[in-house]
Amino acid sequence: MTMNTALLSPRAGILAGWAVRGGLSLASWGLQRATRRTDRDHLLRRIEARATAEAALAERDATYRSSTYGLM
Repeated sequence: MTMNTALLSPRAGILAGWAVRGGLSLASWGLQRATRRTDRDHLLRRIEARATAEAALAERDATYRSSTYGLM
């Protein structure tokens, strides 16, 4: 029977724990991202939010232009 020195080192256990938790977090993030990318409702909400933001920006710019027009 051979002994592995990694099992005897306290730091190896900590690093292994971090690696496992990091891997699980990364896998979870990947699954969430894949779900978001294929979720039609989420995509439609993003498109609507972007359109709303663009309209608000255009309105702000128009208001700014009209307020500074008389100053020149």
